[in-house]
Amino acid sequence: MGAFIAKMLLPTVSSLVFLPAASVAAKRGFHMEAMVYFFTMFFTAIYHACDGPGLSILCFMRYDILEYFSVYGTALSMWVTLIALGDFDEPQRSSITMFGVLTTAVRIYQDRWGYGIYSGPIGSAVFIIMVKWLQKMKQLRAVYPEKTVYTQKVGPGCCFGALALMLRFYFEEWDYAYVHSFYHLSLAVSFVLLLPKTNRYAGTGRNAAKLSCFTLCCCTMSPGSSKEKTDKPKKKSSRTVWTVPIEKPWTRGCSTPTLPLYNPPPSTPVKGTSISKLKEMNGWK
Repeated sequence: MGAFIAKMLLPTVSSLVFLPAASVAAKRGFHMEAMVYFFTMFFTAIYHACDGPGLSILCFMRYDILEYFSVYGTALSMWVTLIALGDFDEPQRSSITMFGVLTTAVRIYQDRWGYGIYSGPIGSAVFIIMVKWLQKMKQLRAVYPEKTVYTQKVGPGCCFGALALMLRFYFEEWDYAYVHSFYHLSLAVSFVLLLPKTNRYAGTGRNAAKLSCFTLCCCTMSPGSSKEKTDKPKKKSSRTVWTVPIEKPWTRGCSTPTLPLYNPPPSTPVKGTSISKLKEMNGWK
């Protein structure tokens, strides 16, 4: 009886292998991918727990909703992993990622068990990556990326991914519990292998972005800043679209030339003129 219960719980426990994949992704700076892996792990574990004995209390959603998010999270994990492998620039990276998020949601809502739920995202991502890499090879006239990427990351990652899909669609009839558990393991290993070692948009050194609970709650300072107070340089006033420099009228210089005021020179004294007359002539009183 105990062996039977353990066998029923094996798919639920094997879903936790996505947690190390999320941890590795966060450590490498791929925070969005880490959140997708955690999303997949959560709904996959809850979905398989509803099938297990005595764990129906964990089904806080309807069974079909848990099933949908489990399949959707797996397909979305494949998509974001391949897009991260392509190393696209912005805004192509965010646009392509959002395109896959929307189209995958519609496709899986239509059919959750067909081959297209995984072949669609994988085929589209591979086509986009091939176009980008071929353009780079044409510009550089060399292999892009380096050969070590193909031998150490792309090759092994694709092998584990192909093994996972074969177990998922062709060998589950042998023994669902064991085969599906190996499917989870192979898929998580392929994610770790295909992810690049560093995310060039996450920063490096002290400026590296870190994922934590405080970061998710927007309660942390910007990357690279410290809690200790430091002497901050004075802000330089800069003109933007929102600020118009206002010049004080008493400090503003007149740019238009004006004629100088005429001051008549003092008249020379004439012989026989009295002192009072001289004062009147010179404007003195």
